[in-house]
Amino acid sequence: MLTAGGSGVAKRLGILARSGLTSAVATWLPAAVLVTLAVASGLWLAAIGQPQGQSARFTGRAPDLTMEEFEVTTMGEDGNPLRRLSAAYMAHFNTTGTKELRHPHLVVYRSGSEPWHIASERGWISADNDVLMLLGRVDIWRNYPQGRREIHIETEDLRVLPDVEFAETALPVAISTPESLTRGVGMRAYLGENRVQLLSRVKTTIEPLQR
Repeated sequence: MLTAGGSGVAKRLGILARSGLTSAVATWLPAAVLVTLAVASGLWLAAIGQPQGQSARFTGRAPDLTMEEFEVTTMGEDGNPLRRLSAAYMAHFNTTGTKELRHPHLVVYRSGSEPWHIASERGWISADNDVLMLLGRVDIWRNYPQGRREIHIETEDLRVLPDVEFAETALPVAISTPESLTRGVGMRAYLGENRVQLLSRVKTTIEPLQR
């Protein structure tokens, strides 16, 4: 095992790090996936990722509509799917227009590449359907075409803007690939660009290359 931070490793992997980070920082560059680093704003961290506030949405109010094995697919103008959201259970609340989900699974399709998958324990959808909160443990992954896992991201309480294919959290994040493990706090994921940005306390461990 090799902890990234040395100049030789940084040069080989194309690492981009900003000064002012006290931990060893690194950027890994697997095929078509780029992770960069940024300094997090305290205001931004306070604005999102408050687990107690997010979990409070599940208050036991009586829904006006429920559905098991819920699934909805959004299609593009070319007739191809853009994304698919499914859940084991969906409850709609007429008083707020919001929806609550159990075990939601979002698939974001990309032309010419494999789709992104995002799954969590619970979920919440805003009244206008433009914000999806994925609560509890969140898993984000993408596979190679042959089925082997290319990247796997673990975090909690993820805010997703499906229309712009963007997701963010202020909580700890672990990103694993066949060659590396990266940990940090705070993340912005630009799924449409295959780009993941870690915000602070970033450290990468590189597996030795097999020869």
